Amino acid sequence: MNFRKIGWSRIITVLLLLFVAAYIYSARVKSWVIRAKLMVGFYKPHIPENKLGPAPVLVLQNSKGDVVNIRQFKGKVVFVNFWAVWCPPCLAELPSVDNLHSKFKADTNVVFITVDIDNNLPRAAKMLEHRGYDLPVYGTPANKPVGQFAPDGIPTTLVIDKEGNLAFQESNTANYNDEKFAAFMERLAKK
Repeated sequence: MNFRKIGWSRIITVLLLLFVAAYIYSARVKSWVIRAKLMVGFYKPHIPENKLGPAPVLVLQNSKGDVVNIRQFKGKVVFVNFWAVWCPPCLAELPSVDNLHSKFKADTNVVFITVDIDNNLPRAAKMLEHRGYDLPVYGTPANKPVGQFAPDGIPTTLVIDKEGNLAFQESNTANYNDEKFAAFMERLAKK
């Protein structure tokens, strides 16, 4: 076969078709594309100017079987992220969630919770550890569905203020490593 006759346009076409096929069939490739969009400024979180009402009652369970009620964190700011290991937008935003968590790790007024909607905590914890994320992962006790907390799908993120009010809700991919969002979290923590 004479490779000189193939031409650049055919090579580029084949590479483009390979990329499209990988994008269609690979969650990891999709998450890389979404993560690139996050890095260039797409998907900034929309911070509301007013509180959104009372926070939902949310009872969670960690891999040790410890049950946590979100209301027990009254007096603290609670960041809750609903996700799944098979969800490309979730995988794309997890690095920004982990970076935000790192910024507030020493702040005792802020609690981070990630919720695996599949309730497969060993798999979720293994994936987080494999990627070097230091995020606590929870599920719902007795495999109760979490659809009421993420009605528009995943990823969904909630921020609950110290009084137990919903201060933020995003049902889409967002870059939580954003300076404005970090400042928003700091304001809530200092109130």
